[in-house]
Amino acid sequence: MGVAGLRFAHLKRTLRVRAAIVGLVEELPFICPVAVAVRSTVMIVIKLCKDLPQ
Repeated sequence: MGVAGLRFAHLKRTLRVRAAIVGLVEELPFICPVAVAVRSTVMIVIKLCKDLPQ
């Protein structure tokens, strides 16, 4: 492997991981809305807990 090959070897691995994640999300399209809903709920609960008088 030449200098250019060594330089971009980590990039190929990153692209493979990214492609695997995109493939998984395409197979399971309900994951993204569920993740957004869970995060929003958690943020609302945290905000409400901080606003409660102690």
